[in-house]
Amino acid sequence: MRLRQIIATSCIAVAAWMAPTAALADGFTQPAGHGQVIVTTIYSNSAKGLNAAGDAVDRDDYHKTEIYVAAEYGVTDDLTLIATPSLRFVSIDNTDSTSGLGYTELGARYRLVNKDGFVFSLQGTGRIPGARRQDVVAQIGSTNYEIDTRAQVAYSFGKGHFISASGGYRVRYDDPANEWKLDVTLGLRVAPKFMVMAFSSNTFADGKGRGIFAQDFRYHNLFLTGAYDLTDRITIQAGVMGTVAGVNALRERGGTVGLWYKF
Repeated sequence: MRLRQIIATSCIAVAAWMAPTAALADGFTQPAGHGQVIVTTIYSNSAKGLNAAGDAVDRDDYHKTEIYVAAEYGVTDDLTLIATPSLRFVSIDNTDSTSGLGYTELGARYRLVNKDGFVFSLQGTGRIPGARRQDVVAQIGSTNYEIDTRAQVAYSFGKGHFISASGGYRVRYDDPANEWKLDVTLGLRVAPKFMVMAFSSNTFADGKGRGIFAQDFRYHNLFLTGAYDLTDRITIQAGVMGTVAGVNALRERGGTVGLWYKF
């Protein structure tokens, strides 16, 4: 794959950046005066890319490690503040490595409906770019400011089970195309202290961008994780992730570990 294609797919196919931590967040708000902090590490690599037909093709190996600190705090029972700084380490064969700050996301979620286990919320965040490469624009996908808006629904049922969906639109400034987003999470508490979760993250380009981003793209990532409650406040999480389909995107494979703290 040519260098420009590598650059473009490296930016547009960043995997579900906070996917594992979103499992208990989408749609739900924190109680007033309480919150949670979730530290998540995601490692992924891609020795194959997905072309315009969705077929796997050879490409230079791509490796990425991301660390997120997702903090939420309930100002009221209906209003939750959100702050998520991140670190990102990226290397691609035959080009330079990059490390430093990733995106920092700041915003809020407001709950409009809370009845009989059903929740409906609206969320808005601004995404502030971190480390930038001087030689290749958008090499690690943290070059331009973004605004992310979401409508979120969630339903809790049984003994700690839930399903949530988050749909929205992400405005990306300068050359990259804007994106439609759809995330779906299913959580099943299979034991008093253990929950299994499946998280599907789906991204669709809204048309084509400019320059090296002048192509359509979409990608669909799946996370399968388990979370174990060490105490009422501390939970550990681990799982696997992968790109199950897409066009003009990376085909990522990797894993994730996390630590949750409720306060």
